[in-house]
Amino acid sequence: MKWLRGKDRDRNEPARVSLDREGNEQIERISRVVHRVYWTRNLLSIIWTAGPVTLVGLYGGFYAAYGKSPPGQTLLYFFLFTLFSGLVAFSAKVIYDMTRGHVQEQAQQDVSEAIDKLADLILAVRDLIVESFEEGEARQREAALQLLRRIELTPDGVAFAAQELTGDGELAKILGRIETYRRAGLYSRVRDLSRQYRERIELALEWLHDVSPEAASVLRERFNGEAPQLEKGVPRDDFFIERVLAAIEEDNLLLMTLQDVEEMLILAFELINGREIPLLLFSYSGQWKLARALDELEQKRSQYRIAQASGSNRLRAMAGFLVETDEATHEQLPNGLSAQELVVRVEEIIDRLAAEVTQLARQARHKKLTSLTELRNKADVLGKCLNLYKAARQGYQQLGKAHAGLLEASDEWNELAEKFGDQASKLRLGPGRMGLRILEKISYLNDEEKVAVCQHLVKYLHGEQLEKRGRRFFTRHNGRSRPLTLEGARQLAVEIALALEPHINLSRPSVQRGINATNATYLGGLEPDMSAAEKAALGSSMAREVQQDMSHAAERLAVALVKHYRVDLTEEARNFLVEAYGARSQMLDMLSNYEASTGNGPVSFLSLRPPRVGALKREWYRALIKARQQIG
Repeated sequence: MKWLRGKDRDRNEPARVSLDREGNEQIERISRVVHRVYWTRNLLSIIWTAGPVTLVGLYGGFYAAYGKSPPGQTLLYFFLFTLFSGLVAFSAKVIYDMTRGHVQEQAQQDVSEAIDKLADLILAVRDLIVESFEEGEARQREAALQLLRRIELTPDGVAFAAQELTGDGELAKILGRIETYRRAGLYSRVRDLSRQYRERIELALEWLHDVSPEAASVLRERFNGEAPQLEKGVPRDDFFIERVLAAIEEDNLLLMTLQDVEEMLILAFELINGREIPLLLFSYSGQWKLARALDELEQKRSQYRIAQASGSNRLRAMAGFLVETDEATHEQLPNGLSAQELVVRVEEIIDRLAAEVTQLARQARHKKLTSLTELRNKADVLGKCLNLYKAARQGYQQLGKAHAGLLEASDEWNELAEKFGDQASKLRLGPGRMGLRILEKISYLNDEEKVAVCQHLVKYLHGEQLEKRGRRFFTRHNGRSRPLTLEGARQLAVEIALALEPHINLSRPSVQRGINATNATYLGGLEPDMSAAEKAALGSSMAREVQQDMSHAAERLAVALVKHYRVDLTEEARNFLVEAYGARSQMLDMLSNYEASTGNGPVSFLSLRPPRVGALKREWYRALIKARQQIG
C-alpha cells in the first residue's frame, strides 16, 4: 500500500480525506468507551428489580415472619417504591452522563495526542540513533541501512543506499537493476545477475561485514532479490523487553539501548492501534507432583533465559555507552559482533581510557591543567564503564548457577514423568483438559485499556513538558528548554513499560517470549507532517496487514518441550504443529533426531559457550581513584 504525500497531495486529495476520516473514526471509537450508557439494560434492570424480585422477596419474607400472605396494598407500595427509586437513580445517572460530555472529549484528545506523539517520537528516536553515530561513514552507513529496510524504496533508492554502504557506484547500479527485475517478478534475471557478479558482490559484502555485520546481512538479502514484506512485518530486537525491565529493576537506564527505546515505542503504537499478538503457551493438568515439577521447571527455565541474556545485554549496553560518549567508534564496536569479540575490544578501549585518565590526573597533580572538566568527564565515563563491566561479569557468573538449577529441575521432571508413565507427560492434542497441552492466547488492548494507556502516557508527557517544535522534541526543566536527550528517551521507554504492564503483563516470561517470536508492525510509511488521524489510520492499517504468523512461536515451543521437558515429539504432534501453526517440518525432524540421540542421559542447555569476562583490572581502579583525588 502506498501513501501519497508531498507534491502528489493536491491531485490525490480524496485519498487523503479518506485516510483522515478513517483515522478520526478510529480515535472516536476508542474514546467513546469512556462513558458508554446502556439504556435498555438499565431500564430492564429496574423493571426486573421492582417487579419479580421485589414481589418474591416481600412475599417470602412476610410469609416467613407472619405465616400469611402480605396485603395487596403492601405489595403495591413496595413495587411502586422500588420502581420510583430506580427511575430517580436512573434519571440522575443520565443527567450526570449527559453533563460530563467533556470527559469523552478529553479522552478523545488524549488518544489522539498519544498516537500523534508516539508516531513522532518513533521518528525522533530513529534520528537520535543516526545522530549517535559520529559524523562521516558510520552515520552514512546507519542512514543507508534504515533506507534499505523501507518496503516502498524505489530501485534508484536501493542503488543509492548500496552506494552509501559500499562506495562502489557500479555495484550500486547492478543492485538497482536487480531490484527493478524483482519488482517485475523476473526472478530468473535476478539469479542471473547475482551469479554473474557473485565474486564482486561477495568481496564488497566481506569488507562491509567487518565494519557493519548488520548492514552486510541486509544488503546480501537485497542482492539475492529479497526485500522486506508488509505482511511479514519487521523483526524485533531479541530480549528488548528484558533489557527495559532490567533497567527498571536495577535503576540503571544504561542497561537499555536506543534500539530498545524504538522497539517499546513501536510496541505501544501498534497495540493502541489494534495489533493483536498471538502467544503459544503450555500447561499441565493431572498429577499434582508433575504439575508442581512443571511449574518449578518453567520458573528455572525463565531464570536461565534471563541470566543468559543479562551478561550479553550489559556488554552491549556498555558498548553503546562508549560510542555515545565518543570514547569508541562504531567501526570499533559495530552491531553484530560476537560476545567474546566484544569483550576483547571493550577491554582494549577501557585500557586506553584508564591510561588517558591516569595521564590527566598526573597533569592535574602537577598543575599543568587549566581546567578539570576533561578529567571529570573521562573519570565519569570510566566509572560508569566499570559498573557496567562488573554487572556483565556478574551476569555471566549467574548463568552457570541458573544452568545448574535448570538441569536439576529438568532431572526431577524426567524422573516423575518416568515414574507416572509416558502418558502422563505426553503432549495431548485431542479434546479434554488433562495432560500436557498447548494453549493459544492473544495479547491485545481492549478499548478501555487503550484509553488508560493513552492517558497514562499523555500525563507523563505533560509532566515532562515534552513538546514538538519544528522537527525536534524539547523538554522544559527549571524554566529552561532543551532538546530530547538520550536519557530522556530511555526514561520514556520505562514509562511505556509501566503503562503497558497492568494490561498485557510484560513482566511474565511467557508474554516476553511470545512478543519476541512475532514481528513488529512495519511503520516505514510514517512521515513527520502527517496529522494524528493519518497516523492512526496508518497504524491501524499496518496492524491489520501483519500476518498472524505463529510458526516461530511453535518452533520455539517445540524446542522447549523437547530440550527442557523431554517430551516425545510424536509424528502426530509434528503434523499438528506443521498444519496448525506452520512450523517447518525439517526443524521438527531435527528435534526428533536430537531427542533420539540424547536418550535419557544428562544434557547441557548452553547453546553457546559463554565468553570469558575477567575480573576488573587494578589499573582501572587506580586510574579512577587518582582522578577522584584530583577532582576532590
